[in-house]
Amino acid sequence: MYRLPLAIAALIALAACSSTKRQWQKEGVSAFDTANVESECKFQTGLAKIKGDQAEELVRHCMQAKGFRLN
Repeated sequence: MYRLPLAIAALIALAACSSTKRQWQKEGVSAFDTANVESECKFQTGLAKIKGDQAEELVRHCMQAKGFRLN
């Protein structure tokens, strides 16, 4: 009797945890400015014609060099 509501609640909780997207953050910097900095890092990586995992790693290094951290 109580299994179905408990199972549904567990599935909802699991779905909520899995849908959390990590975001770059830096104290005192708005979401708009953060998006601009990330776009700049991605643009620079694209100019270097780097693709795939290496591109993601370079964007990560670029953002970290500018003082952002991934939360």
